[in-house]
Amino acid sequence: MKEIYYKISDVADILSIEQHTLRYLENSLGLRIKRNERGDRLYSEADLDTLRLIIKLKEKGLNTTAIKMALENSEQNDATEIAVRNEGFPVSELVNIGSRIMEQNEELLLQNKKLEQRIARLEEKIDKRNQEREEKIDKFLQLWKNEQEEKGKSSWLSWLRGK
Repeated sequence: MKEIYYKISDVADILSIEQHTLRYLENSLGLRIKRNERGDRLYSEADLDTLRLIIKLKEKGLNTTAIKMALENSEQNDATEIAVRNEGFPVSELVNIGSRIMEQNEELLLQNKKLEQRIARLEEKIDKRNQEREEKIDKFLQLWKNEQEEKGKSSWLSWLRGK
């Protein structure tokens, strides 16, 4: 049976996304989309399945890096495992990818939380040091002002001016 290929406009309509989004996903995720002799993209059913998976992962909030890692893991699994298919996606692959993505996502969230806490502590230190510096400047200015007033009372120039 001959495999059916879709043009980029057809795929955009099927997936309800823009053509430029498809080109972006291809470039950013390193997807290998077949091309004809004119260079037009030709999408297979497998490519559509991959794009559906990418869109679902994007909707779940994963960034491009995490999706790329999931796709790389998927390619490694395809080489070693024949999976049972359910709704066009290999179930074991989805479970495996999903668990890895969740682990990576949890690690990233934990790192993000630690960084936010560290940033908050550093901001507190900066605020404290700025406040201490301002207090020292105010104290210095007050001392200097008092010194100038004392000098002004006893200077001969102020006596001449009548102060």
